[in-house]
Amino acid sequence: MIDVSRLEHAVVSIYPEIHRRVMSLVNDADERLLWKELSCCVLSSQVKYGVAVAAAEALEREAVLYHPTTSSDSLEIILRGPLLVDSRIHHYRFPKSKAVQLAATHAAVRASADGLSGLLEGFTCAEEARVWLVANAPGVGPKQASMFLRNTGMTYDLAVLDRHVIDYMRELGISNPERPSNLSTLKGYANRETVLKSYARDLGMAVGLMDWAIWIVMRVFKAGDHKVVYS
Repeated sequence: MIDVSRLEHAVVSIYPEIHRRVMSLVNDADERLLWKELSCCVLSSQVKYGVAVAAAEALEREAVLYHPTTSSDSLEIILRGPLLVDSRIHHYRFPKSKAVQLAATHAAVRASADGLSGLLEGFTCAEEARVWLVANAPGVGPKQASMFLRNTGMTYDLAVLDRHVIDYMRELGISNPERPSNLSTLKGYANRETVLKSYARDLGMAVGLMDWAIWIVMRVFKAGDHKVVYS
C-alpha cells in the first residue's frame, strides 16, 4: 500500500529547491512573454504539455498576439503547422477551436487595456485577475488562470489544481471524495483550493509553489518509481 507519510515527505523535501529557484528569478515578463504564457495555458488543455509549449512558441515567434490586432484565421494557420517536440514532428490537436478562443481573449484584453501587462497592473489582487480571466478569456478556466498568474510571478497564493494535485489530496485524505467540488466553476475551485491552502500553511509553504512540488512527486510516482512513497 501507499505510505502517504513518505509521499508527503517527498513533497516537503523538494519544496525548498523549488522555492529557491523561483525566488531567484527576476520577474521581467514583457508583453510578448505574457502572451506566450497565457497562450500556453489555453493550448495545454487536453494536449501534452510539450506540444502545447511548442505551439505557444510558434505563436510567439510569429508575434501575432502582442500586436493590437489579430485574427483567428492567422492564429489557426500557425497552429496547423508542424511542431518539433523531442526530435519528433507533432501536430496540434485543436487548431481551429483554440485559435478562436485565443483571438477572442486577445480582443477582450485589448478592449479593457492596452495589453496584458496593463490589464494585470490594473487589478488590486490576484483573485480579481483570476475572476476577470475566467469571465472574459474563452478557454481559460480557474486552473488555467491560476497557472498563468503563477507562471508570470504575479502570485504564489493561488493553487493549480490539476489531476496530479487532486490525486495527492485524495491520497492524503485532505479532500472529501463524497462531496467533490466542480473545479470548472470559480466557487467549486475556490472551495477545494481553500482546503489545500490550509494544508500548505500548516507545512509553512506557499500553495502556488507546493502544488508544483506535488506535481513533480506525483508524476514520478505514477511513472512507476514508487520507492520513495511505498512502505
